[in-house]
Amino acid sequence: MFAQGTKEQVERSLMAVRRHPLIISAEAGTLPLEHSKRWIFCAGRESRSFPWILKDLLAWTSDEKVKTILEENLYDELGSGDPSHAHFLHYLHLLDDLRVPRAEFDNYQERLGIKLALSLAFNIAKSRNAGRAIGYMLVNEAMTPVTYTAAKSALTGHFPHLRTNFFDLHIEVDDHHVAALYEAVEALPETEREDLEFGIALGRRGMEILLDEAYGIFDAHLEPIAITAPRWNPLTGVGEGTQAAG
Repeated sequence: MFAQGTKEQVERSLMAVRRHPLIISAEAGTLPLEHSKRWIFCAGRESRSFPWILKDLLAWTSDEKVKTILEENLYDELGSGDPSHAHFLHYLHLLDDLRVPRAEFDNYQERLGIKLALSLAFNIAKSRNAGRAIGYMLVNEAMTPVTYTAAKSALTGHFPHLRTNFFDLHIEVDDHHVAALYEAVEALPETEREDLEFGIALGRRGMEILLDEAYGIFDAHLEPIAITAPRWNPLTGVGEGTQAAG
């Protein structure tokens, strides 16, 4: 009923992500190796979590079409019957090809971007709200060709002989997932429109803040701000607090 409007909103979300400076730099071949590696660490956190997000969605989904889509997606993630081809294993092989020790990946200090992105995903997966879940999944899957093609371009600029199975596999299968999710959108009642649109907006928000982390936006201040400290008390003077914060 409202699939056309949904496609237009998804396309606007994709265009916004394409304009992120990290994507622009990656596609231009000017993204520094440091940012490329950080991006890969964020993508790995997402890849490691995604099967669990799908399982959380499957735990409450009652619509048979949506359940089938999620089951197929999970089947793909786990290697389509062959565990040696699980998507996260392809990610670990990518780390090996980049000569990144597993300990470096495990010990990566997560900033707010990936923390928020994963928190959004898990909360939507447990929300028991079909419209939001479908909207989030739709834009998340539709972004794969944009983000992974750019990541592939950035990394192969630094490592010309890099095997890119991890990226290629996701780009190939996510086109099928997106088409299936649009079929689920067609079956949604009109009452789900606002939740669907909100889910799409959340998916875009999660991806943009993940890209912000890879781009270094959260590097300057890693410690949480203790706003209960005396310097934040408005009765002690804003000027003093502002000066102390700087």
